[in-house]
Amino acid sequence: MVGRLTGLQKAAIVLIALGADLSARVLKHFPDDEIEMLTQQISMLESVPKEVQQAVLEEFLELSKAREYLMHGGYKYAREVLEKAVGPQRAEEILNKVSVAIQKVPFSNLRRTDPKHLLNFIRDEHPQTIALIITHLVPEQAALILSSLPPEKQSDVARRIAVIDRTPPEVVKEVEKVLERKLSMVVQQDQTAGGVKTLVNILNRVDRSTEKTILEELEVSDPDLADEVRKMMFVFEDIVKLHDTAIQRVLREVDTKDLAKAMRGANEEVNERIFKNMSRRAADMLREEIQFMGPVRLRDVEEAQQRIVQIIRRLDETGEIIIARGGEDAIII
Repeated sequence: MVGRLTGLQKAAIVLIALGADLSARVLKHFPDDEIEMLTQQISMLESVPKEVQQAVLEEFLELSKAREYLMHGGYKYAREVLEKAVGPQRAEEILNKVSVAIQKVPFSNLRRTDPKHLLNFIRDEHPQTIALIITHLVPEQAALILSSLPPEKQSDVARRIAVIDRTPPEVVKEVEKVLERKLSMVVQQDQTAGGVKTLVNILNRVDRSTEKTILEELEVSDPDLADEVRKMMFVFEDIVKLHDTAIQRVLREVDTKDLAKAMRGANEEVNERIFKNMSRRAADMLREEIQFMGPVRLRDVEEAQQRIVQIIRRLDETGEIIIARGGEDAIII
């Protein structure tokens, strides 16, 4: 049955399986004409048997994994992994399906290039070109390249990464041609990825000196962007990534009422980690305060969490604690 379905039908079934909210978020990234075709197809699929839906999702997962293997390890690596997982014949079928599609991903071959070598090719390019390329790399590669740029260029490139939305295909194509000549790689056009989240993801992996330099420069050139980046770089749930002694140091600075509100909106892992780093008496008192607090507005919870995050960032900046990033361990000094 699945073999007789068209690609459009399979895509519609995947969207149906995702549910309305997730499907809506996914569709935002499609061109208008494709959205129209997909929604029309969805409306035509009134009832999809469970076994068909399951088979389509399994095929989608297989293709997604194969695509990832190709982009990060090359054809030989992808074949080796897939053959171990599904056997030689099925591996060949999957690779045949994704090999053509993978060529449409811009700069996909760059993900298998040593960042130090890539840096030599792009370090003298315009900051906008460097930003465009970096947004297509895995965060670890991007972090190494951003860290290795001259300090005066780092903040400029970082700002451009954050404000990239959609790059015209002709611009992407031109950049691809330049890199093709330099690296002898085949790349094709597509739209870029970027934005503040991309920048934050990269900054969370660079060394402390690079992060500080970039943020200080952004404070001068674009204060609003710098503030947005700082807020996203460490969120309340990241407390679980801190060393126990660092959490204990943070708790000495936090107002109990703020902590109780913040924990009302946190997951169980975060709350248990906080309780673990308190005395039994203090933990019992905090549990009681949370239990008898009554309804709390989401905005109040988020504001309390943000105040605690600001304390963590301040202690990190003064060196009293260290937030793990770029391979460092979170320790207390």
